Amino acid sequence: MDFGAYGRLLQDPRIRHLLAVGFIARFPHTAAGVILTLHVALTLGLGYGQAGLAGAAMTLGIAVGSPWRGRVVDAKGLRRALLPSVIAEAVIWPIVPWLPFWPMLLAVFLGGVFSLPIFSVVRQGLGVLTHGKDRQTAFALDSIVTETIFMMGPALGAVVAATWSSALGLTIVGLSSALGGILLMWFNPPTRSSQLAVVGPATEDPYTEEQDRQEAIAQAVTAAPMHVEMAAPSLATGALPAITEAIPLVTGSLPVIAADGSGPTTAPRRARAERLRQWRRTHFSWVGPEVLGVLVVSMAAGIVMVGTEVSMVAELESQGAAASVGLVYAFWCGASAVGGLFYGAWGRQVHPYLLMALFAVATVPLALVDGVWALALASIPSGLLTAPTLASASSRLSHLVVEERRGEAMGFYGSAMTAGAAMGAPLAGVFIDGVAPSAGYVFAAAAGFVLVLLAALATVMRGRRPA
Repeated sequence: MDFGAYGRLLQDPRIRHLLAVGFIARFPHTAAGVILTLHVALTLGLGYGQAGLAGAAMTLGIAVGSPWRGRVVDAKGLRRALLPSVIAEAVIWPIVPWLPFWPMLLAVFLGGVFSLPIFSVVRQGLGVLTHGKDRQTAFALDSIVTETIFMMGPALGAVVAATWSSALGLTIVGLSSALGGILLMWFNPPTRSSQLAVVGPATEDPYTEEQDRQEAIAQAVTAAPMHVEMAAPSLATGALPAITEAIPLVTGSLPVIAADGSGPTTAPRRARAERLRQWRRTHFSWVGPEVLGVLVVSMAAGIVMVGTEVSMVAELESQGAAASVGLVYAFWCGASAVGGLFYGAWGRQVHPYLLMALFAVATVPLALVDGVWALALASIPSGLLTAPTLASASSRLSHLVVEERRGEAMGFYGSAMTAGAAMGAPLAGVFIDGVAPSAGYVFAAAAGFVLVLLAALATVMRGRRPA
């Protein structure tokens, strides 16, 4: 294991600055969720059910806005893409605590739509500034930074809301997010290789695009039961486009009837089909079977992480030990940071399908223990696999998608995880309320394992399909 790789990466001031700015810009929204929940449930006195609706509105907004913001970054550059977010963050969140509940839901949704695309920007910048094994190490380092934020942010948000007020906390979230966006605009990290000459010198002995593509294929073959014939098509153009926006209305919906009354003519239908194929190739050529598989891994990870988090809170509350949530989170997130550190230093690429399956299985022991310390210790195996799973999936997606579309791809990656989180919390809650807190862990683990199993089977079946 090469722990010196972290030091070598941090010698590059561009990477240091990107991680530092990313830390500052990500921090406010890690606290936003708990502050918003406490504001609705306690300050407004509406209970945790409606607090869940507010959280879902924010989550939905982020899921809708993330790919769009990523596409704007690709098309118009980082600074122009961030300006609307900076304005929205500074205006919307200070207003949110003073609105009635239903208008507040709309404001929270808009706040999510215009939230800083910091996740995709940091990963995209690291993907440009690093190559080969350094990219895996950089993504692992970013996962460690992210886990550190998630250990600190919610706890700090709870302290602000409890000690002062939730309204002050939400105001701080908005203003500090805007400040983070301004810092990111000032730093303006590269999001394409062509910008390296402007921002600074490229890394020594950089891979060419083709070498980087071949390295991605080699790592996929080495690390998991995948084959070159399955990886190469996805790395080229993608073979299974996904449609996520409305198809343009280019013709009428009434069928054209032949002169002899035999039925619709096929020429207009073929023309429409060809226009649809062309639209797919233009907008979603980067989406292939394995890219979809990585997005499924992202969704599965979101379900497992949030389902586990909700189950931890419910279990500790049922034992009268709610105050010990921070201790259990520290073990869980700390183990994730350690796992990410070792994964990045290891220098080998492990396929995200395998890591996600292990991550799901490692969550099951949490359902078998009682007590604060037993729960904290049982969270370590799950935690050790969290950051490596996310780092592996991000690295894989970066290899699979051309850099001109990586911003959009990373946006969909973040949205998939957000969608998983949005589903994981309420569904785990159903099992917690209907059975027991331990059932939440079992649901999260089972859902994550089944999703990644289906993704792996679909990818294998697609790869074996004759040309």
